Amino acid sequence: MEVLLKSVEETLRFGERLGKLLKAGDIIALTGELGSGKTTLVKGIARGMGVKDPRHVNSPSFVILKEHKGRIPLYHFDVYRLDDPSSMDTVGYKDFFYGSGASVIEWANKIRELLPDEYLDMELTVTGEDSRRLVVEGRGRRYDQILARLAGR
Repeated sequence: MEVLLKSVEETLRFGERLGKLLKAGDIIALTGELGSGKTTLVKGIARGMGVKDPRHVNSPSFVILKEHKGRIPLYHFDVYRLDDPSSMDTVGYKDFFYGSGASVIEWANKIRELLPDEYLDMELTVTGEDSRRLVVEGRGRRYDQILARLAGR
């Protein structure tokens, strides 16, 4: 699935639609260059998950993980600063990936080998000052179902 997001608000709304569909154990892998809108998309996901104040969702670059309370927990990972995927062991990532919330991972390409076989793969590309191209691929039946719902099928 490919979507052209023409503004920050469209990016937030898309994320919100996705956030409403997420369940415990879901994993979203976000990739894209600096400034491509990954954190903005996560803010939208947080809105959709019922996080009380999504404005507090920001890039957790220095702590790797932030947890936000919503209808289910949002585990927001940012692995930009990781040099070695094994560093994820120090945060006990498996407890979160397979826990009671949904995990959203910025810079997921840096830990691709740690991701389970099934997840939602999302890549953002800058196409203009506020516009972005979002390519979404479901890896597994659960994520194909999410894609179908996002596409209105």
